[in-house]
Amino acid sequence: MAIREALVASAAQFLQEASVAQSPVENRIAFLRQKNLTQEEIDAALARANSSSAQAAAPAPAPAPASAPAQQAYASQPQSQYAQYQYYSQQPPPVPDRDWRDWFIMATVMGGVGYGLYALGKRYVYPLIAPPTPSQLEEDKAHLDAQFDRAFTLVEQLANDTEKLKAAEQERTEKLDAALAELDSVITEMKTSSRDRQDKMRDLREEVRVLTNKIPNLVDEQKNATDTRLKEINAELLSLKTLITRVTSTPVAAPAPAVPAPAPTASASTPGLTVSSLPSPPAATAAASPEIVAEASATGSAPRASPFGNAASGGKAKIPAWQLAAEGS
Repeated sequence: MAIREALVASAAQFLQEASVAQSPVENRIAFLRQKNLTQEEIDAALARANSSSAQAAAPAPAPAPASAPAQQAYASQPQSQYAQYQYYSQQPPPVPDRDWRDWFIMATVMGGVGYGLYALGKRYVYPLIAPPTPSQLEEDKAHLDAQFDRAFTLVEQLANDTEKLKAAEQERTEKLDAALAELDSVITEMKTSSRDRQDKMRDLREEVRVLTNKIPNLVDEQKNATDTRLKEINAELLSLKTLITRVTSTPVAAPAPAVPAPAPTASASTPGLTVSSLPSPPAATAAASPEIVAEASATGSAPRASPFGNAASGGKAKIPAWQLAAEGS
C-alpha cells in the first residue's frame, strides 16, 4: 500500500511539537493509529520527526567576531520596542471623573437598598429575634399547660390500658398454663391407656396364638378319646351280646332254687339298652347259673355316670369273670 504523504507530513509536524515530543513513544504511536495511519506511515512520520529534531538541535556555525556586537544591538532594539508596545497596550483605560450626579444616584440607590433591607428585617427578622410580650407569654403558658394536661391524661390512660393489658395477659397466661397442664394430663392418660390397650392386645394375641396352637391338639385328643370310647362301647356291646347268647343257649344242669333277679338300678353301658329290656332267661337257666345272676346283679348294682365311664376312668375293656367261668365249664 502506498504511503500517504499528506498524512505523514502532518503527523511528522505534529510529532515535532514540544508537548508531543515529551510524551512516551507508545502514546504517540497509539494516537497515530487512532488517526487511521498504517504501521509504515507511522514509522515514516517518526523518522521524519526524529530527523527534523536532530537538525534543529545541531549547533549553528560560529559568526565572525567583528560583526557580532552590531548584530546583537540591532537584534535587541526591535525586541525592546515590541516589549514596550505590549506593555502599553495591556494597561487598563483611565477611570472617568465623577461629579455630583453620580454621587446623588449612588446615594439614592444605597438609600433604597437600605430601606428595603430595613423593611425586610423589621417584617421578617425582627419578629424572630424580638423578645415576646406579656400577652404572648401568657398565651404560650396556657398553651403549654394545655399540652401538659393532655400529655398527662394520655400517660394516665396509657398506664391504665397497660395495667388492663397486663391483667388480661396474666389471666390468659394462667388459662393457657391450665390448658397445657390438662392437655399434658390427657396426653399422659391417653398414653397410659394406649399402653394398657397394647398390653391387653398383646396378651390377647398371645392367648389366641396359644389357643390356635392348642385347638388342633385338643381336637386330636378329643377325637382319639372319642374313638377309644367308641371302641370300648363296641367291645362291651359284643361281650354283652355274647353273654346273652350264651345265657339263652346254655342247657340246664341241675335244679336249683329260683333266685329272683334284682331290679336294675342303672342303665347299662350302652345308651338305650338296660338290663330290664334284655330278654329274661327261663327259670331253669336262672336256677342253673347262680353265678351269672350274681355277676349281673353286681354289674347292675354299680351305676355309671355316663356310658363312657370306663373310658373316662382309664379302665381297659376285658371279658367278665362270669363269662370266663361259663366258657371254662
